[in-house]
Amino acid sequence: MYEIVEQYSFTATHQILGLEEGHPCVGVHSHRWVAEFVLTAAKLMPTDGPSEQVVLEPLRKYLAARLNGKHLNDLLSGAPTPARVAWHLAVWYQGNLAAHGPAALTAVVVSAGAGSRVRYTVPRAPAGASG
Repeated sequence: MYEIVEQYSFTATHQILGLEEGHPCVGVHSHRWVAEFVLTAAKLMPTDGPSEQVVLEPLRKYLAARLNGKHLNDLLSGAPTPARVAWHLAVWYQGNLAAHGPAALTAVVVSAGAGSRVRYTVPRAPAGASG
């Protein structure tokens, strides 16, 4: 089994309401967000076929066009915390790329700074379930 980890970064602003005055995240502020996509595959892609990077190109384009330089409060439902961003990216991947490659998304890891990160683990389909 192979584990493939692709990492992307983007810069975006957000605001989390309800924080106490003096908290470093009060008000609108910017982060350099880092998103890691963890995929597993039973075998590698054929040497004469597209690489993992080619299959994931729509993901890179989505991050660049829809998240980079944007205000995440305008794009996501609820406070755009790293946990919600990770869930949003996993849902986008499942809806747009899951059927286009031999690797399965198992997790999305998001950080908005060096101090912490969130891992959203994609639920497995029940045994015997079909897509």
